[in-house]
Amino acid sequence: MADHQVGIDSSQNPSLISFSSRFNVAVPFIDRHLQEGRGDKVAIYASSGAQISYADLAEQVNRCGNALLGLGVAPGERVIMIVKDCPEFFYCFWGAIKAGIVPVPINT
Repeated sequence: MADHQVGIDSSQNPSLISFSSRFNVAVPFIDRHLQEGRGDKVAIYASSGAQISYADLAEQVNRCGNALLGLGVAPGERVIMIVKDCPEFFYCFWGAIKAGIVPVPINT
Protein backbone atom coordinates (compact mmCIF):
# COMPACT_ATOMS: atom_id res chain seq x y z
CA MET A 1 0.00 0.00 0.00
CA ALA A 2 1.35 3.45 -0.91
CA ASP A 3 2.12 6.06 1.74
CA HIS A 4 -0.83 7.93 3.25
CA GLN A 5 -3.42 5.47 1.87
CA VAL A 6 -6.40 3.82 3.54
CA GLY A 7 -7.69 0.42 2.42
CA ILE A 8 -11.23 -0.81 3.07
CA ASP A 9 -12.07 -4.50 2.67
CA SER A 10 -15.87 -4.65 2.47
CA SER A 11 -15.88 -8.41 1.90
CA GLN A 12 -15.66 -8.84 5.67
CA ASN A 13 -18.34 -7.94 8.18
CA PRO A 14 -17.55 -5.58 9.76
CA SER A 15 -15.36 -4.06 7.04
CA LEU A 16 -11.63 -4.20 7.66
CA ILE A 17 -9.92 -0.81 7.52
CA SER A 18 -6.14 -0.72 7.09
CA PHE A 19 -3.72 2.17 6.93
CA SER A 20 -0.35 2.30 5.20
CA SER A 21 2.63 2.05 7.54
CA ARG A 22 3.36 5.70 6.84
CA PHE A 23 0.10 7.62 7.24
CA ASN A 24 -0.51 11.27 8.07
CA VAL A 25 -4.17 12.27 7.97
CA ALA A 26 -3.24 15.80 6.83
CA VAL A 27 -2.31 14.37 3.42
CA PRO A 28 -5.81 13.19 2.40
CA PHE A 29 -7.51 16.15 4.08
CA ILE A 30 -5.20 18.97 2.89
CA ASP A 31 -2.43 18.00 0.45
CA ARG A 32 -4.60 15.76 -1.73
CA HIS A 33 -6.61 18.75 -2.90
CA LEU A 34 -3.46 20.47 -4.15
CA GLN A 35 -2.23 17.30 -5.85
CA GLU A 36 -5.60 16.92 -7.59
CA GLY A 37 -5.60 20.51 -8.87
CA ARG A 38 -8.09 22.06 -6.44
CA GLY A 39 -5.71 24.56 -4.84
CA ASP A 40 -7.84 27.51 -5.95
CA LYS A 41 -11.09 26.01 -4.60
CA VAL A 42 -12.54 27.27 -1.32
CA ALA A 43 -11.71 25.06 1.66
CA ILE A 44 -13.06 27.31 4.44
CA TYR A 45 -15.92 29.78 4.45
CA ALA A 46 -15.27 31.90 7.55
CA SER A 47 -18.06 33.64 9.47
CA SER A 48 -16.25 36.92 8.74
CA GLY A 49 -16.94 36.36 5.05
CA ALA A 50 -13.36 35.37 4.25
CA GLN A 51 -12.89 32.46 1.88
CA ILE A 52 -9.72 30.41 2.32
CA SER A 53 -8.53 28.33 -0.63
CA TYR A 54 -6.89 24.93 -0.28
CA ALA A 55 -3.59 26.49 -1.43
CA ASP A 56 -3.79 29.20 1.26
CA LEU A 57 -4.86 26.64 3.85
CA ALA A 58 -1.92 24.38 2.99
CA GLU A 59 0.52 27.30 3.20
CA GLN A 60 -0.74 28.36 6.64
CA VAL A 61 -0.88 24.75 7.87
CA ASN A 62 2.78 24.28 6.89
CA ARG A 63 3.76 27.57 8.55
CA CYS A 64 2.03 26.65 11.78
CA GLY A 65 3.45 23.13 11.86
CA ASN A 66 6.95 24.45 11.23
CA ALA A 67 6.48 27.15 13.88
CA LEU A 68 5.51 24.53 16.47
CA LEU A 69 8.56 22.43 15.58
CA GLY A 70 10.72 25.57 15.69
CA LEU A 71 9.46 26.30 19.20
CA GLY A 72 10.75 22.90 20.28
CA VAL A 73 7.50 20.93 20.30
CA ALA A 74 8.52 17.43 19.24
CA PRO A 75 6.48 14.93 17.20
CA GLY A 76 4.32 12.85 19.53
CA GLU A 77 4.01 15.62 22.10
CA ARG A 78 0.69 17.30 22.80
CA VAL A 79 -0.11 20.96 22.40
CA ILE A 80 -3.21 22.62 23.86
CA MET A 81 -5.05 24.84 21.41
CA ILE A 82 -7.16 27.66 22.80
CA VAL A 83 -8.34 29.20 19.55
CA LYS A 84 -11.64 30.81 18.57
CA ASP A 85 -13.77 29.32 15.82
CA CYS A 86 -11.86 30.93 12.96
CA PRO A 87 -9.53 29.88 10.12
CA GLU A 88 -6.56 29.99 12.50
CA PHE A 89 -8.06 27.02 14.34
CA PHE A 90 -7.65 24.92 11.19
CA TYR A 91 -4.11 26.21 10.60
CA CYS A 92 -3.04 25.22 14.11
CA PHE A 93 -4.95 21.91 14.22
CA TRP A 94 -3.80 20.59 10.84
CA GLY A 95 -0.33 22.13 11.24
CA ALA A 96 0.17 20.18 14.45
CA ILE A 97 -1.05 16.96 12.87
CA LYS A 98 1.12 17.41 9.79
CA ALA A 99 4.15 17.95 12.06
CA GLY A 100 3.33 14.77 14.00
CA ILE A 101 2.21 16.75 17.04
CA VAL A 102 -1.03 15.88 18.84
CA PRO A 103 -3.42 18.87 18.93
CA VAL A 104 -5.68 19.15 21.99
CA PRO A 105 -8.38 21.71 21.13
CA ILE A 106 -10.13 23.48 23.99
CA ASN A 107 -13.31 25.38 23.16
CA THR A 108 -14.75 27.99 25.50
